[in-house]
Amino acid sequence: MIQRITSQFAAVLALTIVLALAGCGNVGPVQPLLKTLPKGADSITLEQKGNALLLSWQIPTLNQDGTALTNLAGFAIYKSDYDLAKGCPECRPPKNLYRKIDLAYFRSNNRNSNRIHLWDNAVEEEMGYRYKIIPYTAEGLDGASAIVHRPCFIPPDSPTNLVGTGLDHQARISWDAASETRQGVQLIGYNLYRRSGDTYFTTTAVNDAPLTSLNYEDSTVENDVVYSYALRSVITIGEQQLESTFSTEVKVEPKRP
Repeated sequence: MIQRITSQFAAVLALTIVLALAGCGNVGPVQPLLKTLPKGADSITLEQKGNALLLSWQIPTLNQDGTALTNLAGFAIYKSDYDLAKGCPECRPPKNLYRKIDLAYFRSNNRNSNRIHLWDNAVEEEMGYRYKIIPYTAEGLDGASAIVHRPCFIPPDSPTNLVGTGLDHQARISWDAASETRQGVQLIGYNLYRRSGDTYFTTTAVNDAPLTSLNYEDSTVENDVVYSYALRSVITIGEQQLESTFSTEVKVEPKRP
């Protein structure tokens, strides 16, 4: 008797659960829970500058669930190459660890920067390269990955005969045009780079867009400071834009007359 009552109770309970689930039919699909792990790298760029590739990205500040990211320890960067003639950059996912970046070390040398720049000189012309960026926490947990790829071409010639003149709060730079005769390649201008003292040239050009003239006046300088300038030619091949190696440097010291 007790066993029969127990079986009847189980059947009623199962029917109740089924009806309850059926009543929730308008709720829609169950949403996955977001993780308290880092979001992926943001604003990723991959540029060819001369015979090297420059991979850059913004350091994430949030976790995937929208909470503040406070335990980010660094990034692991994986790399793979692919044959341009065969295409299919997605066929070989990046599995080889190329570099690990310790965020504490990076911030000790780049206190005011929230963007990481990573140079890769181990590339070949007429090959393609793919990178995967994975942020990781102090506990060793991986965040969301981000992947970017691009081809690497033969760079253009650099501009020549740079001449610099120092004026009052101004540096005037002029140069001779680079030559580009390859079919399907268009020379669209020049990018000017600057440094002072023992620093390296910045990764960002002084000019906002490629210069189409053969001279430039830089008014963002101070008097009695020695600046070094160098140029890169800028071309397009199809949809890809790339730059030459640096031209020879020219030094300029703005002075009051």
